[in-house]
Amino acid sequence: MSKPLIGMPARWEDRVPGDWQKSRWYLQPTYFEAIAAAGGVPVMLPLMPQAAPEMVARLDGILLPGSDSDVDPARYGVERHPTVEFVNPRRDETDFALLEEADRTGCPVLGICFGMQSMNVYYGGSLIQHLRDFIPTEIEHSEHVTRHPVRFETGSLLEALAGAGPHVVNSTHHQGVDRVGRGFLVTAHAPDGVVEAMEANPNGRFLMAVQWHPERIFSESQPSLALLRQFVESCR
Repeated sequence: MSKPLIGMPARWEDRVPGDWQKSRWYLQPTYFEAIAAAGGVPVMLPLMPQAAPEMVARLDGILLPGSDSDVDPARYGVERHPTVEFVNPRRDETDFALLEEADRTGCPVLGICFGMQSMNVYYGGSLIQHLRDFIPTEIEHSEHVTRHPVRFETGSLLEALAGAGPHVVNSTHHQGVDRVGRGFLVTAHAPDGVVEAMEANPNGRFLMAVQWHPERIFSESQPSLALLRQFVESCR
């Protein structure tokens, strides 16, 4: 049996604005390593929303990865907070185009960090633009070294995958889910109430997003590895 082909939209770096020779599309190796460890074949996708139908037609699943940008707040109808320093219209447009095609074709989707936020906005939700300004918390969600407990909701797929707890996840984000997108249920929280996961199950299709980075900790985190394996298996 051939392994599922999992597409992941790239990050974008414009090192010298206006000089295309100094720009690049890239992804961190951990995404490729995690999908391979889970039994899939990872492939990086260009930020070309116009090519979404052709790309999705050749894929078995889509992983929307993290980003150093934020979703443009105009997409959920609010003014930009001062901490939103960088938005990448091509990444936003590519994510939305891929999600539209995935909905049309039934392609499974997993969102990670920015990918979760992008999914939530695509499905009509909104975001907390800067957690520390809106949620009293002692958790440094934006620090790469942060680890914090997570609570999975009873009856969720994540709870079934996680097994006996307690469980800890990593954290690298300054935004979070506010209004939840249509069709989704929140299925995990941090101790301070920040949404850590949401699930939908339209006609049995895998459609899930997590705020943490399972691709960075899958070798040490049973829930993260189980999540990645379940996603890849759903793409077969």
